[in-house]
Amino acid sequence: MRAALANSALIASRRPAEWQTEVTALRAYEASDLPGVVQAWNRALAGGANFFPLTEDCFQARVARQPSFSPQGLLVAAQGDQVTGFVHFGPATNFWFDLAERQVTPGEGLIWALVAPPSDRPLAGDLLGAAMLRLREAGARRILLYPSWVQCTQPFYNGIAGGYEMPGISASREEALALAADQGFEPIAEYGTPEFDLSDGDRLAALRAEAVRIRLRMRDTGLEPRFREVTSAFFPPRRAAVLVRGTETIATTAYGLWGEYAQAHGRRLYGITGVHVATHWRGLGLGKLIVTLALEAALAEGAEALHLHVYRANAPAWNLYHRAVGFQPRHTWLTLAAQV
Repeated sequence: MRAALANSALIASRRPAEWQTEVTALRAYEASDLPGVVQAWNRALAGGANFFPLTEDCFQARVARQPSFSPQGLLVAAQGDQVTGFVHFGPATNFWFDLAERQVTPGEGLIWALVAPPSDRPLAGDLLGAAMLRLREAGARRILLYPSWVQCTQPFYNGIAGGYEMPGISASREEALALAADQGFEPIAEYGTPEFDLSDGDRLAALRAEAVRIRLRMRDTGLEPRFREVTSAFFPPRRAAVLVRGTETIATTAYGLWGEYAQAHGRRLYGITGVHVATHWRGLGLGKLIVTLALEAALAEGAEALHLHVYRANAPAWNLYHRAVGFQPRHTWLTLAAQV
């Protein structure tokens, strides 16, 4: 088979000659491709640890109906009427949901999703190469592959079915990393997605005891815990746990149920996001305390486990979650970049 990119240059195929029996066309997404795109996603990702079937309604809501979605940035691979895979890409931006606030980073492009059958590496390579060609033609000099959950960089697939695997850069997916390396991508950052199993009574008891000691040390500072609802374009509804002193916010985090995962897997997994401690209050254990407050509140709501995302290079945060609080390694993800 050979992949041809409609209305642009041909993508050089890396397929053995004996495979070149059918033509796979790469073309811009059309509304009629919706069922095929969803089926291609489900076929490619079925069996993954975080997978549950994608629906047409979900894809429409999360991707096709978003204000910054452009069909020209979603190329589908089609053999006749059958969609066999797709790649979704566009400019690097800071915002996507409010076009009035959207700012493009000059010279950078992003690939949001790369979907192809696991056994068809040549097709995946053709799709990736086509996206890189289009981005280069649009002025990109650097192209990035981020994990799907990184806020403001993977907006279309944040939380969507199987989105953790997009665009295929879990550190455990050696075939995807090799494919990216073939196209000139190199790792530039590492992330962890650790978990805290709330059924671990010993770890919970130790964390609670440490939280009591921290609060005793801080009892004369006037710090008080508060909880409030939080809404975000990037996440489902959450609640914020906040430490305040008067009108000053000292520490904060947010937590909430990953509803799609819970529905698919029958496990109430909660996410922790946005842990912050005011600069002049750091080093006092308040990061551990605010995470513990969120943990206790999530547990009261029926949470069975917590997870979060953290940059490997962010040593204070990495140490807080893994060493001080007791989150255990679960997944490792990479950001890759290619100069074009």
